[in-house]
Amino acid sequence: MTTTAYEIPFYATGLQGDALAAALQELTPQMLRLGALEVRVIRSREDGYRFRLSVAVPDKRTWETMWNSDELIRFRTVHSNLYHKPLAYESNFAIAHGRGPGVTDPYGDEPFGSPVASEDPRMTGEPVPAEG
Repeated sequence: MTTTAYEIPFYATGLQGDALAAALQELTPQMLRLGALEVRVIRSREDGYRFRLSVAVPDKRTWETMWNSDELIRFRTVHSNLYHKPLAYESNFAIAHGRGPGVTDPYGDEPFGSPVASEDPRMTGEPVPAEG
C-alpha cells in the first residue's frame, strides 16, 4: 500500500466562506465512505475564504474512483458557485511523520459539529480569535 495525500485548495467566492465550510464539512463523511483513510478540511485563521482539503487514500486508483464518483461530481456541480475555479489537486507522499508524547489526534478536541453543518455554532462568519 502506498498511502498518498491529495490536497485541494479552495478559495470561497464573495460572502460564501461559511457556505463553503458547511459544504466541505458535509463532504467529509462521504469521502470516508468512498475509501479515504483520512480527510481533513482546514480553514485559514487569517483569511476565512481560504480552505485546504486533504485526503489520504491507499492508492491512486482509490483517488481516481473517488474523484470521479457521483458524490464528488455532484459536490463540484451543486457547489460550484461557492469557490473559485479551477480546482487543481496535487498528489503528495509523506517523508516524515510525528506526534507529541501521548497525542493520539491533535484535532481530537475539535468536534465536526452538528449533523447539519450549517447549524454548526462555529459557522458565524466572524474571524476565529487567535490563540495566545
